[in-house]
Amino acid sequence: MTKRAFYYLIGTLLTLVLGGWFAYEKYWENYAIEKAKALGYELDDEELKYWTQNIRSYNSPNRFDADIEQFVQQDKIFFPPINQFLFIGSSSIRLWQSLAADMKPLTVINRGFGGAHTKHINRHLDKIVFPYKPRAIIFFCGSNDINGLNSPQDVFAEFQTFFNSVKKELPRTKVFAISIQPSPSRLDQRQRQQEWNDAVRNLAKSDPNLIYIDVSSPMLSPNNVPRLELYSDDKLHMNEKGYQIWTKLVRLNLKKYFPEDFL
Repeated sequence: MTKRAFYYLIGTLLTLVLGGWFAYEKYWENYAIEKAKALGYELDDEELKYWTQNIRSYNSPNRFDADIEQFVQQDKIFFPPINQFLFIGSSSIRLWQSLAADMKPLTVINRGFGGAHTKHINRHLDKIVFPYKPRAIIFFCGSNDINGLNSPQDVFAEFQTFFNSVKKELPRTKVFAISIQPSPSRLDQRQRQQEWNDAVRNLAKSDPNLIYIDVSSPMLSPNNVPRLELYSDDKLHMNEKGYQIWTKLVRLNLKKYFPEDFL
C-alpha cells in the first residue's frame, strides 16, 4: 500500500468513526426529546444536555451486570436456602439494613441493587430469582424507571414481563408488589408513579398470585404531601422511620398468606 493510499484509508476510517459517533449522539438526543414529549413536556437546552449524557447508561439493559455477577459469586460461596422469602428491587431494598431482623422469624434473601429498573431485574431472572425457588417475592421497583423518562405504561409492561415469567417458572410463588412511595425529591413525578401503582393494584385484583402493598398512603400527610420525617437528607431514600412503615405493612401481608411461618 502506498503512503497516499494509507493516509486515504485512515481519513476514511476517521470519517466513519466520527460520523458514527455523531449519529449515536443524535440518536440519544432525539430519544430524550421524544420520551419527554410523550410525557407531556419539552426539555430546555440544559435538560436536554443532561439527559443526552445520562439516559444512555441510565436505561442501558446491561448497566448492572457487574452487580449481578457479585450476587452470583456470593451464591457460589454460600447459596441461600430455597423456598424462602426473596426481596428484590432497587435501592430501597438494597439499603434495608434491618431487613433480616425486621422480618424474623422469616428467612429472607436481599437482592436489591441501587438504581435498578425493572428491565434490569428481568434481564437476570435466571440468576437472582429462579435459582432460589422462593415461596414469596417481595418486589419494589419502578421509581427509577419513571425517573428515566419511561412512561408508566412501559414500566408496567416490564412488570408484567416479570410477573408472567415468575408465574411460568414458579407457579406456586406469590408476588407482593410494594407501591412506588411518594419520595419528596420526585414529587413532580407523582402522577406517573400513581398510574403505575393503579395498574399493579388492578392486576392484583384479578390474579391471586399477586398482592399489592400500599405503602404510599401512610407515607403522606393529611394534606397529601410526603412526610419529610420519613426520609433521609437526599429526600429520596427512607430513614428508619420510613422502613418501620414498610416493615409493618409487609409483615401484615406476609402473615396473612403464610401464617405458619410466623409461629
